[in-house]
Parts: sequence; C-alpha cells; structure tokens
Amino acid sequence: MLDPVLPIALYLFLGYLFKVVFHDNSKQLIEFIIYFSLPAIVFSKIYPLTLDDRILSLILMFIGFILFNLALAYFIGRLMKLDKLILATFMIMATFGNTSFIGFSYIDAFYGQDYIVYGLIYDLFGSFLLLVSIGMFIITWGSGRKNNVKSIFKSVFLFPPSIMFLITVIAKNFEVPNFLILTSETLGATLVPIAMIAIGMKLELKHIFSKFHVVSMAMILKMLIVPIIVLLGFQLFYGIEETWVKVTIIEVAMPPMTMATVLAIKGGLDEKIAINSLVLGVLLSLFTITAYTTYLG
Repeated sequence: MLDPVLPIALYLFLGYLFKVVFHDNSKQLIEFIIYFSLPAIVFSKIYPLTLDDRILSLILMFIGFILFNLALAYFIGRLMKLDKLILATFMIMATFGNTSFIGFSYIDAFYGQDYIVYGLIYDLFGSFLLLVSIGMFIITWGSGRKNNVKSIFKSVFLFPPSIMFLITVIAKNFEVPNFLILTSETLGATLVPIAMIAIGMKLELKHIFSKFHVVSMAMILKMLIVPIIVLLGFQLFYGIEETWVKVTIIEVAMPPMTMATVLAIKGGLDEKIAINSLVLGVLLSLFTITAYTTYLG
C-alpha cells in the first residue's frame, strides 16, 4: 500500500530540494494551479456529472463534518486555556484541511482520478466556502480586527474554480467540443505533481517543533480524532465499502490547508503555529493516509 504514496513523497522532496539548491517558485506554481489546473479539474469532472439531490446531500454532509470539527476544535482549545489569538490559530489549523492540492493527490494515487469529483465537491462547497466565510470571521476575531464582509464575498465569487463551476453549469446545457474536454483533462492532470512540488518548496524545517504542544494537538484532532469519529459513524450507520465513502474519510483526514495557513498569517494570527502545523501535517499525512487506506481496503 506504500506504492501510491511514494510518488507524493518524491514530489515533496523534489520541491524542497529545488528550493534549497535554487529558489522558491511555489508562489508561481500555486498561481498556475489556481488559474489553470483547478478550473480544468472543475470543468472535466463537473461537466459530465448530474447535479441532483444526491449532490446536495453530499454537500450538506461535508459541511456538517467541517462544522463538527470546528466546534470540537473550539471546545478543546478552551480546555487547553488558549488565549484568543492562539485559540483562533488552533481552530483554523485543526479544522480546514488541504482537501484540494494534497487531497486530490491522495485520491488520485489510491482510488483513481474518477473519484476526484467527490474531493472537488468537498473542497469547493465545504473547505473553501467555509474557510472564506466562517474561517475569515475567526481569523479577524482572533487578531482583534474588524470583519470585511465585502472582501469575503469577493473571495468566494472571484475564486477561479468558483467562476469555472458557474461556467460549467451553464455549459452543461450545450454540446461541448471534444477537444475542450481533452484539454481540460490534460490540464487537470498537472494538479498533483505541481501541487506537491509547490508544497515541497514551502516546507520550512527550521524551528519545526516550536509551540509543539499546540501544533501536535491540532494534528491529533484534525488527522486522527475527527476522521476516526467519521469513519466509525460510516461503519455503524452506512458501511465503508463504497469508494465515495473512503474518499470522504480521506478528505476529512487531510493535513491543514495551505490557503488557511496563508490567510491565518496574513490575518495576524500566530505564524509559527500556522507554518509548523502545515509542515508537520504534510509529513505526517504520508503515514496516516497510508494507514487509513490500508484499513479501508
């Protein structure tokens, strides 16, 4: 079961090595992903999909999982007696997972590209939507700043994958030329290697164990406690045989989101906790996701 995760580890290593030997190009690579790879994935996966009540049910379920995670993070943070700034950072890093860059990479590696569509729905209508709404309110609350509702709405509606989703919904009413579908599939295939190389470039190993008690608790909650609760819930009430269930559990178990880290730092939250959660989470996921997929079969 290690075979699917080894290319991901190699991409991370190559990205980190490139940064050490040359320089950090992660900003440009992430921009390419946001403007090309992710919109291409949205088009190629959503266009053939039937948008029905089942999709709406999935979206509501995914949002429920994230809100449950957020509430649990707040409760544990209060038990740890964290001050407002640290509590807000802890909640963001322990709740919002890297369900796109890393999530899609793991889904593709273990279950194939056809199942990325579930990760896409989880990311676009769950992780991203809640991060730029509730997440931004938590960030501004923690840093003592005022919330800017206008900028939050702009973040949602001007995000390239969101724009592409609207275009795709309209395009579903028409016959799209085959070359556009093939082009979107080819562009979408660039997501996994470029995303993991970009994250490899972002890895910072200096002071990696700073504020470790907060970071480790965030990782335990995000990558072990909540996914295991979700897994047990599925096992008791639905079953874990279907691939979409396995993909959902993997998405729930993702390490902290890169965008959440960037927004937390820009918003004035604790930089060391945010960065170290991202770094340790990515490295830890190589082992935890392998363990989950082995158990799920």
